[in-house]
Amino acid sequence: MTHSLRIPIRALSLLSSKMRNLAKILTVLLLIFFVFTAPSTADIKSVKIRSDDRDLIVFEEFTFTHTGNVSVAISSVSVSSIQVTSNLSRPDLSRIGFFLVSDDALDYMYYYESVSCYLDSKYIALLFTFQDISPLPQSSFNKSYAVTYPNLYSLRFANCNPLSRATMDVRTELYNIHNGTTKDYLSAEQTMIPSIFFTFSIIYLCFLAVWVLVCIMNYRSAHWIHLLLGELLVMKGLNLLCAAMVQHSIKVTGTPPLGWNVFLYVFQFNRSVLFYTLIAVIFDGCSFLKRVFLANRTVMFVIPLQVFVTIASIAEMQVLAEESWDWGLGLYFADTFCSILLNVLIGFMVFETDRNLENYFATLSLIRPFYVAFIVYSCIACVLGIGSFVDYSSSWVMAVEIASLIFYIVMFFFFRPFEKNKYFDQLNLQPQVTPEFEL
Repeated sequence: MTHSLRIPIRALSLLSSKMRNLAKILTVLLLIFFVFTAPSTADIKSVKIRSDDRDLIVFEEFTFTHTGNVSVAISSVSVSSIQVTSNLSRPDLSRIGFFLVSDDALDYMYYYESVSCYLDSKYIALLFTFQDISPLPQSSFNKSYAVTYPNLYSLRFANCNPLSRATMDVRTELYNIHNGTTKDYLSAEQTMIPSIFFTFSIIYLCFLAVWVLVCIMNYRSAHWIHLLLGELLVMKGLNLLCAAMVQHSIKVTGTPPLGWNVFLYVFQFNRSVLFYTLIAVIFDGCSFLKRVFLANRTVMFVIPLQVFVTIASIAEMQVLAEESWDWGLGLYFADTFCSILLNVLIGFMVFETDRNLENYFATLSLIRPFYVAFIVYSCIACVLGIGSFVDYSSSWVMAVEIASLIFYIVMFFFFRPFEKNKYFDQLNLQPQVTPEFEL
């Protein structure tokens, strides 16, 4: 038998409290996960290859200047044959090795050259083969190479022996040298990213100071939503500051500091959840009680997606170049899906729970320009996200941050505290609706 019950105010408060506790628990679990997860190693990578029969492995992609260098160290090397008949052939070690190839050369290889082994191509820069390593098995090799022709290169491993498996521990370092002595482990098109993140973090912290001043000067018109907007600025500024510190450490040492890395992912997670929840609350023009339910239900959809986005961003930096594409693609689509899902949920939940649609549409008409701005921002962010995913460079990062800053300015301008704000006046005029739920 089904009973229709009205949830009292105390139950609403309890539900809201449980949602906050859920967010705190997820944050703590993510923090523990980040602490015990091996830190990403950027352009110093250590990879263990075990009984791998692939004929080609892409380790890294890096844009070198005329002072570029690549260092490859391998140890615990062994090559074994896969026995398919009684005759077991011995692998040809000269057909196994590492090489560099530029993006331009790849086009020539695929369209104008027909070779059975990548190592035979005249368009590659052969670093070494396993024939240079002696004795096998359980041997090691370590050597550095200078790159004098600026371009985007990929470091690859080729095994042209069919029915053979390679096992080795690989450590690679790719960097450019500035002023003759200073190593820069960021790719040439990414070297300005730490400065960009730091500059925008300062801008957002200054933005926060201005916002606090505006709220103080108009404290009589201040609303609870203004506190959430201020918290969003804090999360955004700290997220960018941590990103700047992580990228700077990668640039100087090739590895991110574990502490800043953890804070980066935590602030990134909190900022994303707060942003999408805040947008949902703004679009909902009904009573405060209904906003609690809408925000909670939105968080329930957004949190799992943002957990995946955060984990994918970690995995993307830890795996090989050919595998990071899959993680990066999942990261991009999950983050974009949050914006699309948010628009769908807003309309669905409002029609599902609102008993006075006239009030909702009256409020929505007041924020129609902001709604249009959000749609435009979502489209622009989608395009810029694709661009930065395909080509993660300083120019794309700058474009993404500028677009985000413009949207933040528009959002804060629309909902700044001032007298006779029609949006908040409309909220105050609306009746307090207690949603009904079937239990």
